[in-house]
Amino acid sequence: MTVVGGANSAGQAALSLAAHGAAVDLIVRGVELGARMSSYLADRIRTHSRIRLHTGNMVRELAGDGTLASIVVERPDGRQDRLACRALFCFIGADPVSSWPAGLAKDDDGFVLTDSRLPTRSSGTPLPFETSAPRVFAVGDLRSGSTKRVASAVGDGAGAVSSVHAALASD
Repeated sequence: MTVVGGANSAGQAALSLAAHGAAVDLIVRGVELGARMSSYLADRIRTHSRIRLHTGNMVRELAGDGTLASIVVERPDGRQDRLACRALFCFIGADPVSSWPAGLAKDDDGFVLTDSRLPTRSSGTPLPFETSAPRVFAVGDLRSGSTKRVASAVGDGAGAVSSVHAALASD
């Protein structure tokens, strides 16, 4: 099994999986495990016999025929390694990368405001997932108030399709 992430949630998941007998590859993009994780977790992970720690690595590829069989991770020196992997758990954080959609209303933490979280606007009631810019939609982790889980992001995207259709039909 593979856990991706370098903060407390990823560390707790890796330890929980290992405690139940799984061999775990913990992939951390940062070079220092303790940079975003509590020191007690980092210490336990470093010494756990069932956890292999891969710091400074990034997942570059998922592979398999119908089901996940392996992943490719890239090391800091650019070398790539293929690791056997039957399950992948992503805990990649909740820091929004929201500087690129300039001009959109955001909350104090930088997440994009949508629909009911928007201040009143003159162009009418926004559609679900619509941002402060009419006909621009935000879903998943970037959206203020989202659950910050992959399944929720997929659901947001599916739900936003209806809003996009409604916006196009209003033309």
